[in-house]
Amino acid sequence: MSDYIRTQILLDKKQRGKLDKIAEDLGISFSELVREFLSIQMRQHTYAEMRLAAEQLFDEYANDEELKAMTELDGEDIINA
Repeated sequence: MSDYIRTQILLDKKQRGKLDKIAEDLGISFSELVREFLSIQMRQHTYAEMRLAAEQLFDEYANDEELKAMTELDGEDIINA
């Protein structure tokens, strides 16, 4: 049994034509190309969410002395400690 789920989308003729050409140039199926494009977009979305979370936490980490101290401990060489 496959892990794939059949999904239907509507594309305009230009989009479909361009995607068909890209898939042909790469020697892959249309479906494989679309899955790869979606994976790239999902990865970029995840990175954007992570960046936003890091930006929101930056001030707290930059200004909280206890967190700074813990960060310094994390960077110590445990073997030579």
